[in-house]
Amino acid sequence: MAGTLYIVATPIGNLEDLTPRAARILGEVDLIAAENSAVARKLLQHIGVARRPVLYNDRNRARTSGRLLAALADDQDVALICDAGTPGLSDPGQDLVRLARAAGSTVVPVAGPSTVAALISVAGVWGTTFRSMGFPPRKAGERRRAFERIGELGEPTIVFESPHRVQATLAELAELLPEARLVVGRELTKLHEEVWEGSPSQAVAHFTSPRGEFALFVLPAAVQEPRWEEEEVVAGLRRELAAGSSRRDAASAVAKESGWARRDVYSLVGSLS
Repeated sequence: MAGTLYIVATPIGNLEDLTPRAARILGEVDLIAAENSAVARKLLQHIGVARRPVLYNDRNRARTSGRLLAALADDQDVALICDAGTPGLSDPGQDLVRLARAAGSTVVPVAGPSTVAALISVAGVWGTTFRSMGFPPRKAGERRRAFERIGELGEPTIVFESPHRVQATLAELAELLPEARLVVGRELTKLHEEVWEGSPSQAVAHFTSPRGEFALFVLPAAVQEPRWEEEEVVAGLRRELAAGSSRRDAASAVAKESGWARRDVYSLVGSLS
């Protein structure tokens, strides 16, 4: 019988945010796989768990996954934690999840802190559609294309960034998406937490000596105005189609006016009689 792999969310800063369930599971499992040993030991000491974590990260996952899968196959329970937040978002956690499930193990989420959810909760943004980019590509061309896509898709997007690269990222956003609005979370839940809002160019001027980890909620100009209700979108599509526009052109025109993402508008075209 295979063991259980627990995907355990850990604090993104404030250790008091660890849930009682997460603390209990970390104390009960046979193995704890962690992205960073030093960070994991600090958390484990905080909850009184005297256990040495198994290092599992981008650099050694090919070697370590075999050990973890063998433990699961031997009916041992394993908890996976990352440095901060929920594993599987911008870290190698999804690889282990996929391998464990393929091998017949049960994979259980232990919900808790998430940088994405924390930033969205204080952004004051209406709606439910957003994208999470994670950390942007390192290659200049790929980064530029990724940022251009935010404007093309017209969807709010979460971008993670380190203090060493955030100024360059803000400068690129100011160039490519000058009309966007940013909600920036710096050191969320920590002692020097800051939530800041403004344009990309204002962000460049504000964060001149960046410290700590950053999460950027990028809101393209298209989503800053109040969105139309679905009935208004359907009516707009009918008008465009009646005027002779193709389905694609009608969806594009209505998306620009309505504040909806183009693909969401296009999905409604097929329902029109």
